[in-house]
Amino acid sequence: MLIRDLSRAAGVPASTIRYYERLGLLQAPQRSAAQYRLYGTADVERLRFIQKAKRLGLSLTEIGQLIALRAGGTAPCQQLKAMVSSHLQQLDQQIAELQALRQELATYHSNLAAQLTDDATAPTETFCQGTICGFIEQVSYDA
Repeated sequence: MLIRDLSRAAGVPASTIRYYERLGLLQAPQRSAAQYRLYGTADVERLRFIQKAKRLGLSLTEIGQLIALRAGGTAPCQQLKAMVSSHLQQLDQQIAELQALRQELATYHSNLAAQLTDDATAPTETFCQGTICGFIEQVSYDA
């Protein structure tokens, strides 16, 4: 099949297919006499694998490592387990940071709402002192 057919079959743009080839995630395809790229069903399966692995949060580098392990004759399951574990830890950290940010914003919003009770009335310059916005400029961060 041609690249446009592979693109349709795997739901991946042709430019992405060429990019994956450059990265080595897809093997260089055979060429027709007219130098068109020619692909097979194994390429569709490989692209679907890449898309599923990306959906799990794996980077293209990590996907390449899994592919290389399999190509070398080693099942990549243990490496995948380590990758997923690492991603879970990172995700848990991001969730904790986002929850802390949400709490900080909620507190900040409550303080603003208490000081700016009427949305129709613009705060006076005395009330909102600062170079640009005193409310933001008064925020302090503990580093």
